[in-house]
Amino acid sequence: MLMPITFEHPWWLLLLLILLPLWWLAWHSEAVLGRFKARLSFALRVMVVLLLTGSLARPLIERTGEGVTSLIIFDASRSVPLSLQEQATAFLQRAAASRERPEDGVGLITVAMEPEIAALPSPVTVVSEIGHAGPTEETNLEAALRLALATLPRTTANRILLVSDGNETSGSLIAAAEEAYAAGVPIDVVPLEFQLTSEVVVEELRAPSRVRIGQPFEARVTIRSPVDAPGNLRLLVDDQPIDLDPSTPGDGQRVTLRSGPSQFPIPLTFEGSGARRLRVIFEPDPSVGDAIEENNVGEAIVFVSGEGRVLFVDGGGAGAEVEVLATAMRRSGIDAEVVEPRALDAGAAFMAGFDSVVLANVPRWSLGLETDAALYSYVHDLGGGLVMLGGDQSFGAGGWIDSETAKALPLRLDPPQTRQILRGALALVMHSCEMPQGNYWGKQVAISAIEALTRLDHVGIVVYDWAAGMTGASWAFPMQPAGDKRAALAAANAMQVGDMPDFAPSLRMAREGLLSVKGGVKHAIIISDGDPQAPPPSLLNDYRRDGITITTVLVVGHGTQADHDKMKFMADSTGGRFYFVRNPRDLPQIFIKEASVVSRSLLQEGRFAPQLQPMASGPTKGVTTVPPVDGFVLTVAREGLAQTPITLQTAEGPDPLLAYWNHGLGRAVAFTSDVSGRWGAPWAAWQGVGPFWEQVIRWCMRPPQPRDASLRVQLEGGRATVELESAVTTGAAVQATMVGPDGRARVLPLRQVAAGRWRGEFETSDQGAYLVNAGFASESPDGERRVSSVQAAVSVPYAREFRSLRDNSAVLEAVAKRTGGRVIKLSDTVGVSLFERAGIQAPRTARRVWDLLAILAAALFLVDVASRRLAFDSKEARERAARAMGRVEAVGDASVAAWRKARERAARGDSEPKAGDEVSAVPPPTRRAAPVRPEGQAAPEGEAPRKTPDPRSAPPGTGNEADGLARLREAKRRARGDDRDSQGPEQGGGT
Repeated sequence: MLMPITFEHPWWLLLLLILLPLWWLAWHSEAVLGRFKARLSFALRVMVVLLLTGSLARPLIERTGEGVTSLIIFDASRSVPLSLQEQATAFLQRAAASRERPEDGVGLITVAMEPEIAALPSPVTVVSEIGHAGPTEETNLEAALRLALATLPRTTANRILLVSDGNETSGSLIAAAEEAYAAGVPIDVVPLEFQLTSEVVVEELRAPSRVRIGQPFEARVTIRSPVDAPGNLRLLVDDQPIDLDPSTPGDGQRVTLRSGPSQFPIPLTFEGSGARRLRVIFEPDPSVGDAIEENNVGEAIVFVSGEGRVLFVDGGGAGAEVEVLATAMRRSGIDAEVVEPRALDAGAAFMAGFDSVVLANVPRWSLGLETDAALYSYVHDLGGGLVMLGGDQSFGAGGWIDSETAKALPLRLDPPQTRQILRGALALVMHSCEMPQGNYWGKQVAISAIEALTRLDHVGIVVYDWAAGMTGASWAFPMQPAGDKRAALAAANAMQVGDMPDFAPSLRMAREGLLSVKGGVKHAIIISDGDPQAPPPSLLNDYRRDGITITTVLVVGHGTQADHDKMKFMADSTGGRFYFVRNPRDLPQIFIKEASVVSRSLLQEGRFAPQLQPMASGPTKGVTTVPPVDGFVLTVAREGLAQTPITLQTAEGPDPLLAYWNHGLGRAVAFTSDVSGRWGAPWAAWQGVGPFWEQVIRWCMRPPQPRDASLRVQLEGGRATVELESAVTTGAAVQATMVGPDGRARVLPLRQVAAGRWRGEFETSDQGAYLVNAGFASESPDGERRVSSVQAAVSVPYAREFRSLRDNSAVLEAVAKRTGGRVIKLSDTVGVSLFERAGIQAPRTARRVWDLLAILAAALFLVDVASRRLAFDSKEARERAARAMGRVEAVGDASVAAWRKARERAARGDSEPKAGDEVSAVPPPTRRAAPVRPEGQAAPEGEAPRKTPDPRSAPPGTGNEADGLARLREAKRRARGDDRDSQGPEQGGGT
């Protein structure tokens, strides 16, 4: 692998000319610093200049990759027959195993509705069984190709292998292929070719958008078949079968399809008002060979006009209360229907068939994921009425805080800041679950639980992180008040959920967090697949002793009874609940329910006398008195247009009992107590309960539809066409809204094509019902100006994926041709290499090293300064080392011994020491210097004349420079009789 060096800014290399004056300075500094120091300093400065110049020039080390990475995109959608998917898997296993070089790598992306990375590109990746975790009813090849381009490594040459039938339901593969072409990545394709020759498809069920009660009409179904196909035709209205042929057994009608399209009329009449969902099913005989069941269904929605219709939703335990209200509405001529909460999961199209919806003690966790948004759209965008009644599972106590529906209510569900209520504390222990999109659902359940809390409640999130130390347990969000919840929600979105090996560290951390705050109800929730090691019984005993309950949620798991028993035991030991969830879409509701445990303090019980404010309009117009209540759910009056005509006086001030307002196109009423349940016994005995609630619900109902307005919606391929006709809207602005299967409302632009006619279009990419509402201003009977509306709906019974009866190899071949790829057949068992190097260039990657050069230059600069400014005393260093090693004798003893030996040798006349004599390296004692006298002055009596020393007799080293060897020589010289001082003036002849 070649690694040439290039520079981003090569002109900075001219700074190297500064080396010439540096050399001149170093040459002239030898006399001061010495030759060694001067040359060392020059070498260091040269290196500093070289490194700094290189850093400024921004050098790049280029590497040329030698490996090839083949990233496989595998189409796992339902449009590909299962047999073809199995053949393609075997083909890829053989091809991926034939690596040509060790550095060649393989990656795998599976795609259906969304792409998923099954294996990152790596030389050690092995293609085994291929499966897709997400929904398979759609195909988005464009998203998969864009993900592949983002995943490819930059250090190898790259290819993409697309294994698909070429059928797309969303996105544009051709558009994404242009990006691959621009990036120089060829796309090899393996077309999965098939053709269904006996497939029966229900193309359309057409019915009028709106009919009157008792009005006969005709629905018409169109079915296409390539061959003659006998079978049974069945019809269901609101999931109830309708007998199409009473003369034959069963509820179906025997028909025979002819080759091509066949149409069958179905006469119908409805006696009740509301939205009716029609579902027609064709069941071909087994001999036909029909392969896909999903496309044998057609759906339509018909609105039946009536005087008025109210839907009562019983949340459980409110049966008597609901019956009181429903009876009152029926007596006034308004149709009333009572359902369970799950009936609302049919969506906005179902709710649009009613003029008002009454929620009686309905908790949020009893509804589906999209129903919350659909309820808001029903009020705000479709003009429906909403009445929410209180109870121990309603408002904030029922998990409705920060929900979409709460935005439509005339009350705020969080308690007021001034109220002294018992706060709760919730700890979420998150464990990565081995299920499809496990981390995504982990975040969703944490968000749902946080939203269900009040701002005064405490919340904390514990996750497992390898970087958190020995235990791995860490706070993704430390225990603290929820407040406005923005910080907690941000932490839930950003948390990285790891695969914890042991429950104990996380549970200990959660317990410490819960004990650190003051709260009435303290609760912990664990979501896991059950495989971590169980906590010790002593820890669970601590939880029980501290009054902290643990709820465990087992998701998908490993299917072992031990995991099931482990999770259930933790919950049972602490007084919590155990959930075993197989569908991850049920998780948010569970967490909302469990989070609401800490909000029990919102329930206020006792006898409270209502206070009325007279109103000239609204739902309480003319009401002068109402019975007391024995309890209510604590809420806060909403500012703005909301009205609170009935309040409850408490020790801490007035609290709302009934509030109302107009919201969007609809209206909403909130009653914080119940009518005849836990707190409403006085209301059940009140004779005016029926008229009171009839007036409230009638005020909230949607106004009647204009008789001279009609709205039609028709499916045309993957789009729906909307047509509105109305005489009263001529010249007026029309507001149109489309509510999709997800319950979200979207503005639908309508353009006027003629007098009193408008037209618009929208995409129908998802399966389910699409409701269109067109509204315009009108005046209600009570003189209030409201927005009248007309509705129509269309239903997509199955995904476009199931309309494909053959492959689309042409688009795959076009992609391969555009990007320079190959078209590979499944039958090519030999000669196929996923790592073909022809047509691709080896990548050259550049690595910047300027920052490393700058760091080295700074370090060498410090060494250069130190080499010039600091001196090294070698003698002192040796002496310190000797003392540290214990080799130095006492100076006085060594000197005396040396002089004694020298005198003995002098007495014997020996010139050299004998064997065995010790020679000390310690210098002799220093002679005492004679006093200094002025020139010519005589010496005192008794003092010997001082002789001028002979320079030749001076010791070879003086001062600090004398060493042990020099002192030894001086001792030897004196021992031979060379010391002239001992001769005296008579013998030496000195003066």
